[in-house]
Amino acid sequence: MTAIRLDHVSKRYRAGRSRTVVDVIASAVERLRGRERDVYGTARRQIRATVFALSDVSLDVAQGTGLGIIGPNGAGKTTLLKLISRVTWPTSGRVQVAGHVVSLIELGAGFHPELTGRENVYLGGGLFGLTRREIDRRFEEIVQFAEVEPLIDTPMKRYSSGLYARLGFSLAIHSCPDIVLVDEVLAVGDAAFRRRALERLRQLIAEGKTVLFISHDLWNVRRLCDRIVWMDEGRVRASGAAAEIADRYMAEVNVRAIANEQNLLQSHRGGTGEIRFTDVAVVDRHGRPIALVDEGAELVVRARYQASSQVASPIFQVAIVDVETGLTVATATSSSSDSPVLESTGAVDCIFESLPLRPRPYVLRMTITDAHQLVSYDVTAGPQFAVTATNGTTGQSGDEGVVSLPYRFEHAARVLS
Repeated sequence: MTAIRLDHVSKRYRAGRSRTVVDVIASAVERLRGRERDVYGTARRQIRATVFALSDVSLDVAQGTGLGIIGPNGAGKTTLLKLISRVTWPTSGRVQVAGHVVSLIELGAGFHPELTGRENVYLGGGLFGLTRREIDRRFEEIVQFAEVEPLIDTPMKRYSSGLYARLGFSLAIHSCPDIVLVDEVLAVGDAAFRRRALERLRQLIAEGKTVLFISHDLWNVRRLCDRIVWMDEGRVRASGAAAEIADRYMAEVNVRAIANEQNLLQSHRGGTGEIRFTDVAVVDRHGRPIALVDEGAELVVRARYQASSQVASPIFQVAIVDVETGLTVATATSSSSDSPVLESTGAVDCIFESLPLRPRPYVLRMTITDAHQLVSYDVTAGPQFAVTATNGTTGQSGDEGVVSLPYRFEHAARVLS
């Protein structure tokens, strides 16, 4: 059974400032003449009169599906949910929805800050279509899930944003929805709440409910959803199995990140300067510069240096840093015996024979110190690179962590006596 159907749906907004009555009349006259009226921005530059948030989107969502919706900011994800929840209407096309829809685009939007949590549960429950008797039956369960019992009779203006989100989410999912629309609301709240909320959404899917989930956290999307729709510039870029679409999306994001980064060494750098890096590159086994490295493949960091004076047995260090978290995931340090006395230019290769890092962007941090690692001659950032997923790599879509270690499971059956 189809829970949601979008048939060639487009949503158009008018750009520019808010319109006056004169603007409305003038626009109507221009449309009768077969043309759009010009629109000007704050700098008086002419811009497009209309902007398409969605353009010719067709989509079927089966009942009981967990569907992730991903894409960059401005891709049309939130507009899609607003159309499904009837917050706004399409400019063209048809949106068909079967069942009671609960929209979690902004948690607690219907709450009144001067009312207590208890009063807002009854107020918000009525907005979700619950009768007072139904709220009475579910009140304790709503409050316990949100974990706001000590503050339930306190005005909500004294609640933190996280407590607002807890109570709003709990009230929504206890309103017996057939379709749940979730838009980045799990970014608010602590880790325990996010975990509990994801488990509850997964339970709803198992019960045959339909969940549409927007998030930039692909890990949560893959844990919750079995299908993903990739939105880009108001259109459906791709759709399919969650693991496949997520990997394709992250590969493109990584490529864009690398393309927008200058791989030159930073001008603001530390160290005393007796010896400095002049060039650092990530290369393949043939010495050709690369920006993408397959998961589990070999990685070679080639660094050229120049010594302004005689330096005895310097130590070179290469650190790999996760761009998204700033976490140093691995370091490689040469020994003092690897480097003789240096007094001119040269090059050194750091070879990682197998790179077990998970697909995401990374940046290098390069350091040169004295033989005792007490004095830093140079500390600077090297180039970015991205690890990309390959078919057949070890690991499952549910795996977490920074590295992909080879593993296997063996089950030894035991005979019960």
